[in-house]
Amino acid sequence: MPETNLEMKVADKTKIYKSELPIQDKAAFLIICTAQELLNKLGAITKAFDLSLTQLQILHVLDMLPQEKVTVSAIRALLVEDSPNVSRSINKLAGQKRVVKERSSADQRVVYISITDEGRRVHHECDAQIVGRTLDLPDKASRQLVELLIKI
Repeated sequence: MPETNLEMKVADKTKIYKSELPIQDKAAFLIICTAQELLNKLGAITKAFDLSLTQLQILHVLDMLPQEKVTVSAIRALLVEDSPNVSRSINKLAGQKRVVKERSSADQRVVYISITDEGRRVHHECDAQIVGRTLDLPDKASRQLVELLIKI
């Protein structure tokens, strides 16, 4: 029976911890494993909304910006991950009526993107499913982790 996204196996963190690797390498590999676990978890949530993580990030950027429309270049610059799939993701969001694309009348090479009410709704619903479902750590441990990660 095939495994679902939530049941996917990732590297055994205990093996990394017990390995003979230098401690900084152990820390790096454990961060990578944890990041992959989080991506798997988030991917399962966004998939239920017919979104990729990149598409959710695009909706988030558009929903949070004070201006109504922005260029594709501005979106790309604001994304957490420098994804080469931004244009394709925007095209899919436009096909789903979650964003609108509009060419500049002054320069046809410039395309402005704006979020629709449907895009805003999906963004808020998906975010509501994600918030509180990422790390299962007490507040104190989460604060310590944030302080450590910010130093990297």
